[in-house]
Amino acid sequence: MTAFDRIRLVVDQTLSKCTVTSARVDLMWERVADRIQSYTTTPPATALAAIAPDLLEVQTIAVERQPASLQARLSESSAALGLLTADALMKLGEIGRANYWYGTATAAADDSLNRQLQATARAQHSMLHYYYGGLTKTIVLARAAQDLAPSKACDASALAAAAEARALARLGDHHGAEQAMNKARQLTDALPNNSGDEAFKFTAKRMLLYLSGTLTYLRQTTRARRAQDEALSLYRSTPVVIDPALIQLDAALGYAMSGSAADGCQLAEHVLNGLPVEHRTRIISTRALDLVKALPAEHRALPSAKSLRELIHTETTA
Repeated sequence: MTAFDRIRLVVDQTLSKCTVTSARVDLMWERVADRIQSYTTTPPATALAAIAPDLLEVQTIAVERQPASLQARLSESSAALGLLTADALMKLGEIGRANYWYGTATAAADDSLNRQLQATARAQHSMLHYYYGGLTKTIVLARAAQDLAPSKACDASALAAAAEARALARLGDHHGAEQAMNKARQLTDALPNNSGDEAFKFTAKRMLLYLSGTLTYLRQTTRARRAQDEALSLYRSTPVVIDPALIQLDAALGYAMSGSAADGCQLAEHVLNGLPVEHRTRIISTRALDLVKALPAEHRALPSAKSLRELIHTETTA
């Protein structure tokens, strides 16, 4: 046997090496699917604790050389769990750690060769920068997601277009925001199934959440309140907690921006006090703080504004 023959045997052995069965990968994905299904109704800290063992199991197997088809599926699992981890950290205000996890999830999605998952990773990542002060980065990621998304309508492309619209509105680009929002609505309407509350699913309810924020920053108060009322009526029959709170905080911001500062501050305080402790996370207090920052100087001394600031300070230092 020549040296080349021996090399060929090594290559064959490497290609046929497999430390996991397809059935086990199926079982792991079932657990990942369960995490995706329950995530939106689970407090972020609880979700993190539940996700960690699944991540460890997937990584323990993925680190060994597997056949390409199984490796791609393991990468999909890593990407999905990584995105859930990043989102939970974002809600908790762990901005740096969330950013790292979004990067890890994106790398795993790219390794999977699943274009919709690649688009999802970037669209989800864009939310971190929207909530914590990086609107330009939000737009870059949202547009990258749309470029990667399949040609047909999908949850990732609808989310990305809506994320772009909301960020453009906040930056004052009215025309761009309207264009992006119209695209998002068309994509959402074209989705084969846009109901349900699982993570990564861009539903009609979530479309209204993004429409609420976009119209609020466009100062189209009547349209914004109509979207908010419709969204809250849809969320009323679900156990989802965070999205309705964010919609109400958009409404509070709208009050403040239209001159009803006291009403806005009182509504925001009501939202914070009404949330269960485990859901009263940094993303909520950050949105309430956005309202305080939007108040005209002459309204910042109002008793309701002072009370809201004190409550936010208490929440963020707890």
